[in-house]
Amino acid sequence: MPFGLTNAPATFQALMNKLFEPYLRKFVLVFFDDILIYNKDMREHEGHVRIVLKVLRENKLFAKRKKCFFGQRYVEYLGHIITEQGVATDPSKIEAMKNWALPTNLKSLMDFLGLTGYYRRFIRDYGTISKPLTNMLKKEGFSWSEEFRKAFELLKKVMCKAHVLALPNFNKAFYLETDASARGTGVVLTQEGRPIAYLSKVIGPKNVDLSIYEKE
Repeated sequence: MPFGLTNAPATFQALMNKLFEPYLRKFVLVFFDDILIYNKDMREHEGHVRIVLKVLRENKLFAKRKKCFFGQRYVEYLGHIITEQGVATDPSKIEAMKNWALPTNLKSLMDFLGLTGYYRRFIRDYGTISKPLTNMLKKEGFSWSEEFRKAFELLKKVMCKAHVLALPNFNKAFYLETDASARGTGVVLTQEGRPIAYLSKVIGPKNVDLSIYEKE
């Protein structure tokens, strides 16, 4: 399928979702032409790999051998490093953030926020920390000050200390912790004391005067 066509990606993703529907989020994840097969042990993995390859063959879809990796305990997938310990950010992306020069135009700032925003679930209070920078995206708002410079350096610093997030076990209890301040709200989803995901959001003007209880 020529991916240059406007509707080609959506059409191809719909096809993959339909073909692998019985197995999605059970032992398979599919993002366009990237297929991830995950299992508890090698024996189970071999059986599920056979199922996936059979689906491809029956529907005349082909995998390029040199792009396939089987039986891995460490895999890079969509900008994440996945191991049995959990999910981590891609070190090469973190290195790019660490070395990012102070943006001198709106496009450079948008690129930086786009990259850091992709990993926001790894960072506690991401929304609050990045707020001075996102404010600069407003019309005629791009104007550096000491506050913006500090926010930029702080965001780079916290991105370099991103947590390894635990993989969820749906047979065990989840815990949701929430907090709020005058500036924003924060949430962390944990299991057995390990974070699975962070979420933070800046308080909008309409909700600034709400009580802490209402904000949470």
